[in-house]
Amino acid sequence: MLGLTLLRSVRKRELKRAIIRMIRTRGMHGYELRKKLATIGEEVQLSYLYKTLTEMCDEELLVGRLEPGAHGPKTRQYYLTAKGRAELGRIFGEATELVHDFYEDYVSSLPPEFFATRFRAMLKEVCSGRESMSMIMSTHLTMLHREILEGMVARPGARHSYLIKPAGLEARADYPGLTVLDGGFDDIPLKDESLDALIAVDIQDALNLKRSCREFRRVLKSGGVVFGCAPFMGLGGTSDPLDVGEFMKKMKCSWSGSPYLDKETIKRSLASTFDYVDVGSLAFLTSFIAGLKPIRISGAYVGS
Repeated sequence: MLGLTLLRSVRKRELKRAIIRMIRTRGMHGYELRKKLATIGEEVQLSYLYKTLTEMCDEELLVGRLEPGAHGPKTRQYYLTAKGRAELGRIFGEATELVHDFYEDYVSSLPPEFFATRFRAMLKEVCSGRESMSMIMSTHLTMLHREILEGMVARPGARHSYLIKPAGLEARADYPGLTVLDGGFDDIPLKDESLDALIAVDIQDALNLKRSCREFRRVLKSGGVVFGCAPFMGLGGTSDPLDVGEFMKKMKCSWSGSPYLDKETIKRSLASTFDYVDVGSLAFLTSFIAGLKPIRISGAYVGS
């Protein structure tokens, strides 16, 4: 009995999510929704559908308005509310996250020369011989994050290793010698000149990078280096609008400012804070490395 109740609850949740997706661009009435649901194999009795729509209005996901019909009496049209649009964002976010998780798994399964060899060479270049080092992230731990953490914690000469994450974000990072702290790109909970190197993952906004660079410099020692990477940073230019990848990028990223149009603008932003800058591409990543004098990096793994 409990299993049947749970199944019904899951089915109703999925029905509500399907309705939210269907009316994301315009209002619809009950009969139209029922027809649309049938096209995706979801046969719903009209009485059950209207009961669900009423529940969604009570939950403030939808609002229903009586409007003149095209060829007859008024009908009740249903529209997303602000809360409904927020739920739509969560639905798409989950789907996008799933695609990216599968993509990271796909990349990790490729022959090593495509990504893993180059990425590990980059990690070795950034990490080796640096006593105090931190990684900063903005989302949950992915395959990429864990690959970086493992390389950072296992680096030769390690004394202090930190993971900095947003407050409230759970990070299951049980690595020997790793200290987990709450903070962000522009709010690093460490003293001035306390790090030899810093890795920033997921910076995706032009304004955020400019603001964060000042904080990066504050915590870096003389000769320190910061390495940054993000799946889509710097790729917001004149790409094919019909490309599925471009659509996924735009849906994945929430820009708090203007996206970079090219790598040269990223270079200029970094050069205003650091003595050495290089920006390049590493498989699906846009990456940069920037350092303070005296320079201790070759930059051989990135290029213009």
